[in-house]
Amino acid sequence: MADFSSCPPEYQTPKLGSYAYVTASSSNRSNLPFDPKRIVPVGTHQVRDGKQVLGFSSSENDRLAASWKLTLIGKFSFAIPHPKGIDSGLSALNLKGPYSWSFANPSHIIIKLQHEEDFNKLWMGTLWSLGDCPMRVFKWTPSFNPRAEAPLAPVWIRFPGLPIHFFDHNALFAIGMIIGTPLQVDSLTASRSRLSMARVCVELDLLKERIDEIVLEFDDTSQFKRFI
Repeated sequence: MADFSSCPPEYQTPKLGSYAYVTASSSNRSNLPFDPKRIVPVGTHQVRDGKQVLGFSSSENDRLAASWKLTLIGKFSFAIPHPKGIDSGLSALNLKGPYSWSFANPSHIIIKLQHEEDFNKLWMGTLWSLGDCPMRVFKWTPSFNPRAEAPLAPVWIRFPGLPIHFFDHNALFAIGMIIGTPLQVDSLTASRSRLSMARVCVELDLLKERIDEIVLEFDDTSQFKRFI
């Protein structure tokens, strides 16, 4: 549970789980009625072991999550700022595109971005300060659980001694795909001004076994082996 007393008084906020907080934050908003003519059926309902189950296929789940692709979770381990502190803290980051945020629970906020560049900037920064309160950043996934540490993280991988013709953007992407999901290369790699080593940032699932070695084969008989 977040300790609201750790922040200055102007950054303290009421308990988010209270009924008063929830109703106060929504009392001035217009409700949205269901229009059966505009509803697209999703999910398959069944009763399993006496329990009501609504199952969603992979394609349905992906479609529902698509609009949240550029979404991050901000976690405050010690204290959470007042909403004004969060607003001013995010504004100070000088993000290029529009964004929105909302409370997920008393220790997490959800930050929804529109530009991938803003997403990468926040996510790769890992630790930020909003309203004098430190905030760690994690990538949102449909299975996000505030009680469990997110397993996905951006990690910079070094490839020392990489043959210079593999400094091609497509080749670097192919190499990065073996390790995780490639996100970007650093400026020195992109400009090829430091050919002694390439650096690629990839999204890693920290729960999976780490890959320590890649073998590159070219010119029929040549092999290039490097630990990463």
